[in-house]
Amino acid sequence: MPYLSLEWYFPFFEGILLGLLAMALHEVGHVLAALALGIRVKGVGMRWKGMYTVREAGPPAKNLLISLAGPLTNVLLMLCWHWSPTFGLANFCFALGNLLPIKGSDGDRALKCWHDMRNQGPAA
Repeated sequence: MPYLSLEWYFPFFEGILLGLLAMALHEVGHVLAALALGIRVKGVGMRWKGMYTVREAGPPAKNLLISLAGPLTNVLLMLCWHWSPTFGLANFCFALGNLLPIKGSDGDRALKCWHDMRNQGPAA
């Protein structure tokens, strides 16, 4: 019975572990961007939807950069495709999924920041 062999389950567990690593590094991207821009990070947590970062609110321009930092981290990590196609694919999925303007996603937050910046007009 091949399904009783641990070798049969390896691709599944590899995908889960590399997906969790891609998710954690995505959040590290948000945290590093926030800290670099002088925005205090209050914490990082995990929910059923995945990991999240809690931070102080900043101006729209900084919030835009912080929102895009996670998906950008995943785009850069896609370069690991050569060494680990599974890790590259996990990062591709995280980057794409987070850039879509779905409520609560990084893409949604970035779009809102972009609109806020456009509506503010030139600085006085």
